Amino acid sequence: MSAFPEGPPVLDYREPEPPPKKHKYQQSLKTLIPFRFGSNSHPVDDAGFFSFTSFAWMSPMMWKLFRNRLDEDSLFLSPHDGAHTNGERLQRLWDEEVAHVGLEKASLPAVVMRFQKTRFIVAFFVSVLFAFGAFVGPSILVNEILSYIEQPESSTLLHGVGLCVALFVGEFSKAFFASLLWAVNLRTAVRVKGAFSMLAFKKIISLRSLTSISIGETINVLTSDGYRMFEAIMFGTFLLCVPFLLIICIIYACVILGYTALIGILVYLIFLPIQFSIARLIGVFRRRTVSVTDRRVRTMNEVLTCIKLIKMYAWEESFEKTVTDIRKKEKLLLQKAGYVQSLNTSFTTIVPTLATILTFIVHTALNLPLLPSTAYTIIAVFNCMRMSMGLLPFSVKAVAEGKVALTRLKKLMLVQNPKGYLTQDKNMDVALAVEKASFSWSLPDAMNSTEKPKESSENQSLMNLSVHLQGSLLGGCGNVGSGKTSLISSILEQMHLLSGSVSANGTLAYVSQQAWIFHGTVRDNILMGEPFDQTRYARVIHACSLKPDLEILPYGDQTEIGERGINLSGGQKQRVSLARAVYSNRDIFLLDDPLSAVDAHVGKHIFEECIKKELKGKSVILVTHQLQYLEFCDQVLLLDNGEIKEAGTHSDLMKAKGRYAHLINNFQKNPLYSYWLTLTHTMVCMCVTGKKDQLVTREVSLEGSVTWRTYHEYCKAAGGYILLFIVILFFILLVGSTVFSSWWLSYWLEQGSNSSSSGNISENPDLPFYQMIYGIIIVVMVLLCIAKGYTFTKVTLRASSKLHDTMFKRILGSPMSFFDTTPTGRLVNRFSKDQDEVDAVLPFNMENFLQFCLIVTFTLLTICVVFPYLLIAVAVLAVIFATILYIRQMKRMENVSRSPWISLTTSTIQGLSTIHAYDKRKFKMLSDTNSNHFMLFNCGTRWLSFWLDFLSATVTLIVALFVVLSSNEAINPSQKGLALSYTIQLTGILQFVVRLSTEVEAKFTSVERLLEYITNCVSEGPRSVKDANTSAGWPQEGAITFKNYSMRYRDNTPIVLNNLHINIKPGEKVGIVGRTGSGKSSLGVALFRLAEPAEGTIFIDDVDICKLGLRDLRSQLSIIPQDPVLFIGTVSESPHLKLLETEMGNSYCEISQLQKCICNYKDYIILLDEATASIDSETDSMIQHTIRDGFQHCTMLTIAHRINTVLESDRILVMDQGKVIHCFLYIN
Repeated sequence: MSAFPEGPPVLDYREPEPPPKKHKYQQSLKTLIPFRFGSNSHPVDDAGFFSFTSFAWMSPMMWKLFRNRLDEDSLFLSPHDGAHTNGERLQRLWDEEVAHVGLEKASLPAVVMRFQKTRFIVAFFVSVLFAFGAFVGPSILVNEILSYIEQPESSTLLHGVGLCVALFVGEFSKAFFASLLWAVNLRTAVRVKGAFSMLAFKKIISLRSLTSISIGETINVLTSDGYRMFEAIMFGTFLLCVPFLLIICIIYACVILGYTALIGILVYLIFLPIQFSIARLIGVFRRRTVSVTDRRVRTMNEVLTCIKLIKMYAWEESFEKTVTDIRKKEKLLLQKAGYVQSLNTSFTTIVPTLATILTFIVHTALNLPLLPSTAYTIIAVFNCMRMSMGLLPFSVKAVAEGKVALTRLKKLMLVQNPKGYLTQDKNMDVALAVEKASFSWSLPDAMNSTEKPKESSENQSLMNLSVHLQGSLLGGCGNVGSGKTSLISSILEQMHLLSGSVSANGTLAYVSQQAWIFHGTVRDNILMGEPFDQTRYARVIHACSLKPDLEILPYGDQTEIGERGINLSGGQKQRVSLARAVYSNRDIFLLDDPLSAVDAHVGKHIFEECIKKELKGKSVILVTHQLQYLEFCDQVLLLDNGEIKEAGTHSDLMKAKGRYAHLINNFQKNPLYSYWLTLTHTMVCMCVTGKKDQLVTREVSLEGSVTWRTYHEYCKAAGGYILLFIVILFFILLVGSTVFSSWWLSYWLEQGSNSSSSGNISENPDLPFYQMIYGIIIVVMVLLCIAKGYTFTKVTLRASSKLHDTMFKRILGSPMSFFDTTPTGRLVNRFSKDQDEVDAVLPFNMENFLQFCLIVTFTLLTICVVFPYLLIAVAVLAVIFATILYIRQMKRMENVSRSPWISLTTSTIQGLSTIHAYDKRKFKMLSDTNSNHFMLFNCGTRWLSFWLDFLSATVTLIVALFVVLSSNEAINPSQKGLALSYTIQLTGILQFVVRLSTEVEAKFTSVERLLEYITNCVSEGPRSVKDANTSAGWPQEGAITFKNYSMRYRDNTPIVLNNLHINIKPGEKVGIVGRTGSGKSSLGVALFRLAEPAEGTIFIDDVDICKLGLRDLRSQLSIIPQDPVLFIGTVSESPHLKLLETEMGNSYCEISQLQKCICNYKDYIILLDEATASIDSETDSMIQHTIRDGFQHCTMLTIAHRINTVLESDRILVMDQGKVIHCFLYIN
């Protein structure tokens, strides 16, 4: 999809229009009006109070969902919930906070509170109403009903029925206010999530480079942390209403039972601080885990980005070990957090039972009276408190992780750009003026203090530069590391200005040394959001020599190109980047060696038609190593060690006979240069025809329920069914022990009634026996709690780790065709968000689901034992419960919509300098598409939960009527009390189980997405073949033979190497040249078996390489690639480069990378693929001399555009259309 607001997008996208300017609360107050006389753009904005609360506005959508597959465009995001609208407001509040207290002291939590302050207040008020409703029914009304059935003759039947109706109203009110709370929190959370992502994205896009924060951190901030903020808003409100509910329960319990109720309350008060301490501990583990996860995602991003190089170097096992080591550390922290979290979850089940048992043991030991009505009322009160305990783990975990997310965002917001110093002055006589300016890449310590910054050479990268430019062409030359690229970077404000000034009168365009290509069409990449002008566009295409290339593409300039331009050659990418600059029609053009990746013929065309003709009258800085073009520049700069050593016209500098003249004379000495230059004119354009298909496969959303195969594979990864049976058995025994304690109390109450006329169980002669059983239950529950937590955490983490490791190995072993058609963002999504859900979120939800599902099951069984006719209502519940199977499609749509958002983030990070140069920072917020599906899924879940709560309240009414209308002779009052107290639990727990079941199945879609790559990734071939017919020390000579060799990159794509017959002798030096796209680099692909032959084969020392293991082959070959790469870390941590202990990163210059690449090659066959394209001619000559001396014994294939790079080869092959059309033999 195009990342920019204009131009034809690949995917449909509807960006919500910003809401019209209204009174701050106008839209919210409209919700209180029950009827509508007009229509808004979104159904939720048309919803009345009841419709908004019950999610009835979702009913048409749910009906459509039940009938067929929900369409992606069925519902778009409300403009009031869009990321742009809310992000702008959050940004404004953040700026006000920074202006008020400073950047370091600025508080993001305080800003978020002000951002949605009114909605937070409303949510708190509704949560209090919900807490009050949750208390009244289970406590006061249950006590009144039980008192009535103990002495039915003391009141009328109508009074008893009235109590049942009141209980129904109370339970419905609880469900209504709970649904209203979810509705308010949901929209608030979506707004905060969108604004959070927008704020982080705007900060990233504002950075000119990423130096103090890793790519892994930025990806996690924009993906996982946004969801953590959503969860924090959704569940954080309950932290406010829980204390209120606890206070009411404590007071009422003491009124009903007396001072002994304080025993049970004390149990809760002891466990509450324990839970908060556990929450802090979880937060500590989470922060540690997140830092390790960032490192793993960063490493994974490096691996996926540099996969071609890794495969050619046969470094798969080395990187596999690196990732495995990081994963072990991450797994250890996840394990600790899992143990603690499981313990916290278990408290929800055992604490109410512990409180009840200890209360009744002490109460009866003191010989105080205990009647069934009092006992079951206390149980109902404690269960009400258990609901608070049940919400606490979710709330505490969500708030703790939300705090971590805000901390990480604060770290991102603290990242500082170099202070802006480029001033726009419309009164200047020149377009660009650099006046006695010195620059540094790093900020000196003095800059952070009040002292004047030091200007010593050790702090400076560029010193005392003065450049004036007005409508002319300025050529820049010098050795590698002399400061040419730094000069352009300084104008782009990517460095720190130490002294002097930089002024401009006009707009900038920039062509980087390594072209930046984003996922979209060729035209999207050229326009970059600019309006389309057919005439100007055609001129640019001609000037940049792109017309022949567009003619051979399946859809011309509408052909989709993958991220990083993976289906374009290096020269084609560079020309697209140049066309982008020329089409932008800016005033000042900064061209950083744009001709290095194209052959001499195309380079000459571009210089004459584009730079000299199309950009005539523009102010252009051309940094180049192609010295033949400098004589046509109006002015020339020679840089060395960050200083301008010589400046003037070409003729003046040649007359001066200084260093510049020496450089040019050496360049032109070779007598074969003129001959070769005329030869390049004979090269013709590669012509390819083939099937018209798009390169990048679109990610599809799977349909239907999560398959049993997914669950089966997860169970296998967890250790098998026997181990899972043991874990589930612990769950059953733990929940069963709590149910047994309730049954034991019922039995105790029944026996107490039989032994004394008063029904007081304290007078039972076997009281010590009942108390002893109660005490044993406590011990059993504690032991089962520990056993369940340990085994469950071990098993689930084993499953997630097995899935991670298997997927990583499968992806790492996939052929290059897989990476060519799969965006990196999609793969990073699997290793970041999907893996995070399988690691942490799925086990948490699954544990709660198993626990509460068993509670509901035992509750229904208990009720049905007392009232068998209730099985009819249970059947209805089962039918409603089955509707959750349809909601999982919404979650899949949300999962799919997340990948483009991650791809956009990754692409943005890679092109920050280009984006800033063109001032194109207004990217489309793809997060709105993701937020839309995310909100749709949650609204569907809440819609189902509300109606389940309503049905549960109806079941409660039915059971209450059974209790009141049935005689005490038919059903014992203690059994009635047990049934009624269990029924009351259904209203809250049933919808909670439904939500958990949808969450669990939704999270299993992440497992499904991991299994998709585990199953579908096809291995490129074995790494090693034991019976390969090779001698020890192979290859010993380095002879290469291409025999009838043809190759295509993927099935149903054009042939790129066509029936080659090439014999290369041992130790021969072969130069390979040809027009961009002629098949030069494809020879390297063939030699390293990155693509298998369509026919024919290649022999090395008479050994068919197709019969060798890939590691056995690639480890014996060496390549110095076109795009050299360094991995973040020390040199000793990089595979096979253990020479130095210096820190390295993306800021290293190209020569440094190249030197690291060639420092220890000892193989007999070496491929140089445009290895010195970005190096000056003098350094290139030195490197070529070093290579010739150091690798005399090696067979060397040199692919190059620069003529003098290959002139001293033994043979030169000229390629075109995948064939060798000329072969020149040189005798040195």
